[in-house]
Amino acid sequence: MRGSTVWAGLLGIEHVTVERVEYDEDEALIVAHVRPCRSRRDRCGRCQKRCPGDDQGEGRRRWRTLDLGVVRAVLEADAPRVRCRVHGVTEVS
Repeated sequence: MRGSTVWAGLLGIEHVTVERVEYDEDEALIVAHVRPCRSRRDRCGRCQKRCPGDDQGEGRRRWRTLDLGVVRAVLEADAPRVRCRVHGVTEVS
């Protein structure tokens, strides 16, 4: 079993590739750097349809995920945006 698969299971995440995991001592949390799987890239965050890219958004963002015991954990990833015909400019999900 690959390390990224183990981390994905521990953190309760699907459809992403775990690039690396590190411990942030200053904030006392685990940071998992992730990216969407190839099949999930460039999709509208609301309807999940493939859309053309718009821009890179606000850069990297963090989302809270399942904690590992008493240690907080977050996911960190780029948050690009796409231009959906129905919903306009939205973040990729």
